[in-house]
Amino acid sequence: MSQLTYLMDEICAGVEIYYTGRQGGQYLKTAFILCDDYTELTSKLFLLKRNPSWSDTKPNGRFKNYHDIQNDVKAQFAVGTAELAQVQALHTNMKSRRDRRNDFFHSTHLLDLSVTPRNCVEAFLELLDYGELLFTSDWATELRASRNLDSLAIFLRLEQKSFSDPSVMYRVNDILREWKCNVQTLPRGRKGVHVATTRKTCI
Repeated sequence: MSQLTYLMDEICAGVEIYYTGRQGGQYLKTAFILCDDYTELTSKLFLLKRNPSWSDTKPNGRFKNYHDIQNDVKAQFAVGTAELAQVQALHTNMKSRRDRRNDFFHSTHLLDLSVTPRNCVEAFLELLDYGELLFTSDWATELRASRNLDSLAIFLRLEQKSFSDPSVMYRVNDILREWKCNVQTLPRGRKGVHVATTRKTCI
């Protein structure tokens, strides 16, 4: 398996942690921190794909920090291109999340830091958008092949839509209530579900 395949499996596990801990919110912080880790791994894999000799070590032997790595990513895109603008916008939000995550680890007065579902949904969706931007069609191919990640990505986009339109999740729940637990018992010609998505919206 490729390194990107392994990364997809890890991201899938992170989203699963988010959804399994939703009811009481026990694992929201865990999912949020993991997503930040996956973001850095995505950047490193992209840099290694572009240049197999790339290293996360500086000439003085010290490891590059998060910001050094993101700067290396930006350097791979031509100045003035739409792709660079998208990368910079995503990096701004990702840096804010990294600062929030670091505050949790290094500032004891933030031990009670709360993380909301919106924080997790936005973080994971921007990670998926970031991966698609960096790896183009390879990302989509790996995402479809990775366990339940393709389906979970749709749920994340639906949940994001529900932040501005709460009726979305009511309609989703209505659909899910009609699903049989055992697919063997589903009648032939059963109705299906189709979700049309763009990068930022669901219909």
